[in-house]
Amino acid sequence: MMLTFMRHPPIEAKGERCIGQTNVELSPEGRAALIPLAEEASRIKPDKILCSDLQRCRVLAEAIALRLGLLSEPDPVWREINFGTWESRTWDDIQAKEPHRLSEWMADFETVAPPAGESFADLQARVLRGIESKLAGAIHDTGVAPATLSGADTGTSSTTHYLIVTHAGVIRAAMSAFSGLPLRRAFEFKVSYGSRTTFCRHGSHWSPAGFVDDGRSLSREGAG
Repeated sequence: MMLTFMRHPPIEAKGERCIGQTNVELSPEGRAALIPLAEEASRIKPDKILCSDLQRCRVLAEAIALRLGLLSEPDPVWREINFGTWESRTWDDIQAKEPHRLSEWMADFETVAPPAGESFADLQARVLRGIESKLAGAIHDTGVAPATLSGADTGTSSTTHYLIVTHAGVIRAAMSAFSGLPLRRAFEFKVSYGSRTTFCRHGSHWSPAGFVDDGRSLSREGAG
C-alpha cells in the first residue's frame, strides 16, 4: 500500500495570523497553480483521492479527481492542527492578551495545546488514526488484510495507492511518525505548497518513499 500526501496550493495572506482549521480561500497565486498541480498529480494515477474537508484542500482534490474519473472523499481527520480560540487571530493579539499561554505553547508545542485546540502530539495521533482507518477500509474493499501499523506481517499486501490532499502539519506529523524524526524537529522537514510526500508499507512498517516538489515556483512555506 502507498500513501501520497499532497499539500494544497497557496492561500490568501491574512497578515501574521494563526491559521489552522480556519477556512480560507486560495490566493491568486494558488488559483493560478490549481490546474497545473492537478494535472501533475493526476499522472501518478492514485486509486483513491482523500482530502481535508477545508476548502483549500477540497478544490485541489476535486480537480485531480475530475481528471481521473474518480470522486474525492473529504474528511475532517485530514485537517490542519486545531488552534482552538487562537484561530484567525493575529499572533500580536495572542501575545498581548495571553503571553503566558503563548510562551508555554512555544516552549512545548508537542504536548501543550492552545485553549480548546490540539497539541502537535494530538494532531499526530489523529493522523495515525486516520491512516489506520484507511487500512481497515482496504480490508473491506479488497478482502486482503494488510498488516496494521503495529501488527505482524501477514505475507499479503494491498496495492491501493491513496492520494491525500492535506496540510503541512499533517504531512510533518506523518513524516515524524514514519521516519523517527522527533516531533520537536518536524519543522525541519520543509513542506512547500503543492509538494507531494509518499510513504510505502514494508511488512508492518511505513517508511518514506519519495518527495516531489511540484510547487517550486510557489511560495515555499506559509500557514496551514
